[in-house]
Amino acid sequence: MSVAGVILSGGSSTRMGTPKALLDYRGAPFIVRILEAFEALDLKTRVMVLGSHAVPIRTAITGHDCLIVENPDPTSEQIGSLRRALEALASARPAAALVWPVDLPHVHLSTVERLLEDYRRNHGAITLPTFAGRRGHPVIWDARLFEELLSSPAAEREGARAVVHAHEAELRVVAVDDPAIVDAIDTPEDYERLIREINRDAY
Repeated sequence: MSVAGVILSGGSSTRMGTPKALLDYRGAPFIVRILEAFEALDLKTRVMVLGSHAVPIRTAITGHDCLIVENPDPTSEQIGSLRRALEALASARPAAALVWPVDLPHVHLSTVERLLEDYRRNHGAITLPTFAGRRGHPVIWDARLFEELLSSPAAEREGARAVVHAHEAELRVVAVDDPAIVDAIDTPEDYERLIREINRDAY
């Protein structure tokens, strides 16, 4: 079963004040760390959605194989970027898409491996991780929901969570010991905290 890897980096990073995709995480930009995870997971179809900072991000990922699409409206929140990715995947026809926001570069590879294992065993319409009862990312969307994600008026208003709520009965929830799944790095304060944690772990 082919699962495509999707990185959502189509926003304008307004709260961070600089492109989140290019922030350093353990010696490489956020976006490169996630691409490296896709490569380690052997996700052969990879799509990256870029927004306001497309030019420097394209430069940063030189040497990594992925399809790049641009979100013409960086203010459209994640649903706009997700829709651009799903449109780009139409010809590849994957069984599912593993969607990973760029502001979560520190999610453990083992967490994503567990999500993929659960999806391949159970074929859930939506497979997502939880930590301490909180739902997080990345999320695996089965292809049977792609059209709804693309066209749902509720998703237009509320984002992909509207589709999650509409399919609670088909949801696969994977409990993980990984707080990063609910720890989006959105502001300079978030990033400073992440760096402090890295430095503390080094000792």
